[in-house]
Amino acid sequence: MRLSLHIDCPEARVHGGDAIQTAVASSTYPLPGAEVRYWVGRGWRVLEQGYDLPDVYVCSIEVAATGDVTIPIRCPRHDLYGFYVLAGRVRLTGAGAPTAVLDTAAGHYRLSYLPAAAYTCHFGAGKHHIFYFVPKDTLLFREPSPELGAGIAPVEALRARLGTPKVSASLSMAGMAGDAIRRFLRHPGATYLRRYLAIQVLAMTLLLEACEALRVQEGAGKVGALLAQRMRTYIDERVADGGDVDTASVARRFAVSYVYAKMIFRKHIGQPIGGYIRGCKLEQARRMLEAGDSPTQAARYVCWTPAYFSRAFRAKYGYPPGQHGNAISS
Repeated sequence: MRLSLHIDCPEARVHGGDAIQTAVASSTYPLPGAEVRYWVGRGWRVLEQGYDLPDVYVCSIEVAATGDVTIPIRCPRHDLYGFYVLAGRVRLTGAGAPTAVLDTAAGHYRLSYLPAAAYTCHFGAGKHHIFYFVPKDTLLFREPSPELGAGIAPVEALRARLGTPKVSASLSMAGMAGDAIRRFLRHPGATYLRRYLAIQVLAMTLLLEACEALRVQEGAGKVGALLAQRMRTYIDERVADGGDVDTASVARRFAVSYVYAKMIFRKHIGQPIGGYIRGCKLEQARRMLEAGDSPTQAARYVCWTPAYFSRAFRAKYGYPPGQHGNAISS
């Protein structure tokens, strides 16, 4: 069996048949017909159950750790991986490097390109369950496929055979992906032919689902950035025209929730929407004071009470609005 990831710790490998059978029997998902490897290290145990087919490799990995542990692994060749965390958390770093190549918690997954190299897996105390699949080149590149075209960075990295890892954003397992994996783990098929069919269907389902999720995520990011820019323009125009504006009115204007308006504005503009509105109003009032308007006129124009405007102006500029002319001349 060509294992896509090897635990690089030969002294921890258990070869005893009875011990392996016991480990499989106590597994959450004992998989019939799978090729099994069992490892026992200081403070950790790992059970691997894998199926190696011509077009795809799938593996269920159950890790039990008594504390924070690090397990050295090796990727013997460049591969595209779908990493799904059913329980616990996994963090993958380059060997001897502190920066995470991949960090994923339960209920999430990533589509990842890993070049041939040594890596380190980090686990906290408790039980962890990772399912991963590797679609082989015969499946991915047998002929051009628009589902695997430009925009899916890990696939493009594999096509280009890059020397550095390329990992997608975290994706949720809720829905089709999580259901398909758990359904397979519960009923992988009692015979080779049934397993072969189940694995092929599972791998293609997961690959297409991941690619589609990444396309949707990328599109949502572009839409979110455009929406945030439109929100900012709307705020600028409303303040300049003397219209009242706040977060709630912006959310209503663009038919989104109050919470989403705050989130999308902060993410793409880089500051809270309430703070941006406040800054716009103070800047508009400052320009009016410089043009000769009174503090009361400026306050009313930006839809604030004179008392609130005075406090806000003093907090930003360090002096009351009535002294703005003196501050400029000095």
